[in-house]
Amino acid sequence: MDLIVFMAAPLMATLLMGGILVYFGIHVIKREIVFIDIALAQIAALGGVVALIIWPHDHGAHGHEGGNFLTEYLFSLLFTTLAAGLFSILKNKKVKIPLEALIGISYAVATTAMVIILDKGAGSDVHIHDMLTGAILWVTWGQITRLAAIVFFVALFHFLARKQMTGLTDNYHNHDFNPAKKKLWDFLFYFSFGLVIVEAVQIGGILTVFALLMIPASTILLFYSSWKARIIAGLSLSGLLTIPALWLSWTWDVPASPVLIFFLGLALVVGGIIYRLKSR
Repeated sequence: MDLIVFMAAPLMATLLMGGILVYFGIHVIKREIVFIDIALAQIAALGGVVALIIWPHDHGAHGHEGGNFLTEYLFSLLFTTLAAGLFSILKNKKVKIPLEALIGISYAVATTAMVIILDKGAGSDVHIHDMLTGAILWVTWGQITRLAAIVFFVALFHFLARKQMTGLTDNYHNHDFNPAKKKLWDFLFYFSFGLVIVEAVQIGGILTVFALLMIPASTILLFYSSWKARIIAGLSLSGLLTIPALWLSWTWDVPASPVLIFFLGLALVVGGIIYRLKSR
């Protein structure tokens, strides 16, 4: 009973993150912009750090419940919106530098700026640790409610705009593909993705979010070709792996994120072996 009560919130948070990130992971892999989530997460984190420097306060023991969460969140959202606009503009055949390289540069610059800022502040090591690994086991139902609301509205938007979003991704490297309002739809993709990243990183940390985004999507892309099959298979895989990962985290008394990432990686290895055997 204690296990069920304690793990209810982490399980719900991980399922919500995994569900929406699998969908975005398919887009990211097909667009070949693998580091976009890390870049957006780092840029969002930089926004939160800037807010922290402008309006310093004491954080709570876990997360941001003890401080001015709204200010940090709004700054993170502002930085993410600016990054979404920049990435949508830079996806242009006249720009000779690949977008993936520009995304990597954005990540490096945001990381460097954040390290410089945090280096002068107290508790910088704790802040960086939480940013990387998160605190899934200590997630609150308030955070879950915010995450659920964001996931619902983002998922609804992408369902209503599925033809535009999947069309852009399927033809992402085709410069002759120029549908109406292409730049706007591209911006809306990055912006909606950024909304999810801002909230997910607060809970799971950059490493967990990256794993949930890339690994299930990479695994199911080996076996399925249609968008519907990929999304259903990815959701199922992510959900099935979350439960034993959290259970072992409780049993072994270890952080949940590393165990979950290990299970996801193991699933990808097994999937690769099965795919190889089927190909033969």
